[in-house]
Amino acid sequence: MTLKNKPAVWFWILAVILLLWNIMGLIAFLTEAIAPELFTESFNQEQMDLYNNRPVWYMYNFAIAVFAGTFSCIMLLARKKFAVTLAIFSFLAVLISTGYTVYSGALDLVGISDKVLFYLVLVLDLILVLFAMYAAKKRWIA
Repeated sequence: MTLKNKPAVWFWILAVILLLWNIMGLIAFLTEAIAPELFTESFNQEQMDLYNNRPVWYMYNFAIAVFAGTFSCIMLLARKKFAVTLAIFSFLAVLISTGYTVYSGALDLVGISDKVLFYLVLVLDLILVLFAMYAAKKRWIA
């Protein structure tokens, strides 16, 4: 049996912040999956064309990213080491989405706030991976 060390207070704070962030991503995914018209109502024609011509795998990849990220945060709060694996899966899915978004030219069609959000997703998911790995190293999760 692996012994766990008591986590620092900032562990709980960061884990909750990352969980809230991932829940927002989950809500965005569910909104896009269930009511895409809410998601696309402000799109211009060029953005709609790009949106309608996305590959089928894109939404599956989006689901993997948000569900793995959310469950990773839950596992962190439960102090389970499986959080590391889930965080890595989430990050790989985010990297795939990021690559597609850049390659497709979608980033050229959005404003600065959408670009900031785009990069924030990438950075916060990387923070989740590094945080989970650090927590495992410190034996805060096992």
